[in-house]
Amino acid sequence: MLELKRKAIIISLGFVTFLLIGTMGCVQLRLGRSGKNLNKEKGTSQVVPKRDTLSMAGTTANKSLPDTVKAAIKTPGDTLSVRDSVAIASDSTAADSLAKDDLEFMVKYDSEDSTISDVVLKQVHLYGNAVVTYGTINLKANYIRLNWVTNEVYAVGTYDSTAKKMAGEPIFQDGAQIYNTKEIRYNFKSKRAIIQGIVTTEGDGNIRGEKVKKDAEGNFYIQHSMYTTCNLTHPHYFINAPKIKMVNQKQVISGPFNLVIGDVPLPIALPFGFFPFPKKKEIGTSGILFPTYGEEPNGRGFYLRDGGYYFAISEYVNAAITGQIYSSGSWGVGLASTYSKRYQYNGNFAFRIARNRSSDEIRQRTGEGVTNDFSLIWSHAPKARGNSTFSANVNITSNSYNQTQELSTAKYTSNVATSSVQYTRTMGQYVRGAASLRVNQNFGQLNSVTGRRENGTTNVSSDFSMGVNQIAPFAMNGGRGKWYESFRLGLDFSGAYALSNTLSAIDTSYSRLGFKVTNLIADTARLGKTDIVAFNSGNFPAIFKDAQFTGRYSLPISLPNFKLLKFINLTPSMSLNGEVFTKQYHYTYVGGNNVRIDTINKAGTEYSYSFGGGLNTRFYGTFFVKGRRLEAIRHTVIPSLSFSYTPDFTGDNFGFYQNVQYNIMGDTKRLSRFRGVGNTTSNGRASSVINFSLNNSFEMKLKSKSDTAAQQFEKVSLLDNFSLGGNYNLMADSLNLSNIAINANARIGKNLNLNFNMNLDPYAYEANGSLSGRKVNKYAITQGQGLANLQNLGFTLGTNFSPKSSSSDKNKPAPGGNSTATPEQREFVQNNPDMYVDFNIPWNVSLNYNFGLTKPGLSAAQIIQAVQVTGDLSLSKNFKVSVNTGFDFAAFQPTITSLTLYRDLHCWDMSFSWTPFAGSAMRASNYSFTLKVKSSVLQDLKVTRRRSFRDLGEY
Repeated sequence: MLELKRKAIIISLGFVTFLLIGTMGCVQLRLGRSGKNLNKEKGTSQVVPKRDTLSMAGTTANKSLPDTVKAAIKTPGDTLSVRDSVAIASDSTAADSLAKDDLEFMVKYDSEDSTISDVVLKQVHLYGNAVVTYGTINLKANYIRLNWVTNEVYAVGTYDSTAKKMAGEPIFQDGAQIYNTKEIRYNFKSKRAIIQGIVTTEGDGNIRGEKVKKDAEGNFYIQHSMYTTCNLTHPHYFINAPKIKMVNQKQVISGPFNLVIGDVPLPIALPFGFFPFPKKKEIGTSGILFPTYGEEPNGRGFYLRDGGYYFAISEYVNAAITGQIYSSGSWGVGLASTYSKRYQYNGNFAFRIARNRSSDEIRQRTGEGVTNDFSLIWSHAPKARGNSTFSANVNITSNSYNQTQELSTAKYTSNVATSSVQYTRTMGQYVRGAASLRVNQNFGQLNSVTGRRENGTTNVSSDFSMGVNQIAPFAMNGGRGKWYESFRLGLDFSGAYALSNTLSAIDTSYSRLGFKVTNLIADTARLGKTDIVAFNSGNFPAIFKDAQFTGRYSLPISLPNFKLLKFINLTPSMSLNGEVFTKQYHYTYVGGNNVRIDTINKAGTEYSYSFGGGLNTRFYGTFFVKGRRLEAIRHTVIPSLSFSYTPDFTGDNFGFYQNVQYNIMGDTKRLSRFRGVGNTTSNGRASSVINFSLNNSFEMKLKSKSDTAAQQFEKVSLLDNFSLGGNYNLMADSLNLSNIAINANARIGKNLNLNFNMNLDPYAYEANGSLSGRKVNKYAITQGQGLANLQNLGFTLGTNFSPKSSSSDKNKPAPGGNSTATPEQREFVQNNPDMYVDFNIPWNVSLNYNFGLTKPGLSAAQIIQAVQVTGDLSLSKNFKVSVNTGFDFAAFQPTITSLTLYRDLHCWDMSFSWTPFAGSAMRASNYSFTLKVKSSVLQDLKVTRRRSFRDLGEY
């Protein structure tokens, strides 16, 4: 018995000793610092919060766990995993326990200063630039605490005693979303969080709040919040709301809110607000477009404009339906869409219609002042890829659309519009094809009474072509430089179907043909004149009746070049061209002076071939000058002479013309079978033409200004090109010499550009009752009319001034700011500089002088002379003034003049536009004022979207 008692005592003492040693080990482990000094400072003082300022219902973060809770924590490197050996006593909360599969991802953590593991409380404390990663969640802060009982992470910044402010405040990132906070507690399992102080960016705006709760669906409930697009720490304006809900990356829903501008709250409040966020990779979010309102000074009264709905269809396509309405009864509707697919294509489409009604009661009662306008704009630009391309640049409008709808001066004064849609495709190495649709519009002349453009012409043509690239048949297997190996041959075929609202009848009068047509094929009411009809569905039958189809083919041939006397290049040439027609004319003499003309719907072709050659060379003349810097002036001369011969194709063996008797005396005429009634053999006769040209250029050689480069020289162009040219037909029966064309262009100094053109007629004119007279087959110099008659002359002088540093600073981000602009946004701003006002450019001035003289024959000369000035000046860093004006010397009055003031208020745009002289009674002088919030992208780029004054309706 004594022995048993002794053994029991020894066992009890050993057990007690084991417990004491284990307890001391746990205490030592708790107080240990893992070989690091907690009091070590790196510019900041480490402070472990004694108590969290955040609280979460149902957590036990500040409670001590029962002693029965035991855990084995493994920390290999920076990875934390929990084993199955966690035992939970019956009196503990099973929901707060951590099993193997409790967390979806592995928790990784690291710190720069120190890491402390508390086995008893099952916590890990991270100090100094701590980082915790859990799946797509990343948390950074100066202090982070992990709690494995509650599956929570808590983060807060530390106080910097040197800078006397908080440092290392938590940055919480969930996927692509980043939230700057002051204090955060996040639960890994429930995905809920409580945040103290938050700043996050959504779309172009950012959201700030004092206290935030996050639920498992990613929604944020924010108290004492503000929403703004200003990215400054102290924003210029914001929407102040006591409570808002931020739905997961979709929208912000606000309760009652008011607008605060410059720390001044506006007294007007709204009961609720809705602010959508742009979705990922999407142009925008669908929503209502609120209209602008005002009064138009030109006859349509008060208005509501630009209202409608925006459809964010997908990440590639969007659309907007907008409208306008005026108190006079005018209205308009428009559909606009933009589409883009990276690396493939991008474009935009807009179709608008408008009905304009004047508010003048007298004009309304008389049925005047009502016009219908439309506009179709389509631009499609493909990216270069593959073996086919499709592009479109369409601008089709009614004649008065620019006057009544457009706001820019350039479009208002424009009198022409061109459109084209093109498709090209290459098949293999040699074959190619293309098709296009083209529309050319001329809006006609301005009627001084109605103020509208009239007699506008519209020409529509559909073209197609196919061809074989030139090949070298004698060098297919590789050549050795023989002269005949440069012989090349190709094939081109093209066709066109054209129609126009300019209707012209075939003149079958006796005075023109010399005989009578027994079966008139033309409307005698239209003989001798051309009718311009409105291009609408009612006139389509007549327009399509006059439509024409033409087809052309050619065999481009390149012959070997030769050298003559080592300095002269001889280039022989040969060509074969032809045309295809869909109908033919057959002429039958029926007695007297009468001829019957029958139209045969039968295809036919007319061809021609020619031979020729060209000579050209180049020589120089140098004039040495002993000046201070000027060394020499060099004159370069490039003469060119070519000859081409085309045989006579009017013979019966070709079948292009028909020899027709047209009177009882047996006289005959050769009339074309394809080219219209009355066309004689002038087009098919033989021709022998000599073409000549003379090109000149002048440049000077200057010594360099640099003393270290005394032997170096620089070349400066004095006259880039001065050329004259014409041709002489050896086989023409009269007027053999063509007009002489003279052209010149030069860059004078560094900023002045000169372009000059002149056309001279070498033949004399005599009076015949018309204003221009009649050209006769006598040279002007022999009739005392000078060396030649001036037909037209024009020249343009233009210059542009801007500081040298402006080009390098253009489109740079704001100093010290991180630009949020995408490469596509930057590219759009750079490619459309006229749409934006760049405050980085201190000043810019553009000056252009245009002079034009037209004098056909003996008529009086008509002169066009005007000067145009555009420029802008930055009065301060964020204040710019822009001017666009000019003077028309022929009309002796100013051109359309506009003055615009721009003020960059960082996150706001302010502009004031005034048109003191509008140039037309239909476009009254007026002004406008605009104040609007601008995108954060433009804040970074330091540019402002240019908005012209809206003196007429536009949507």
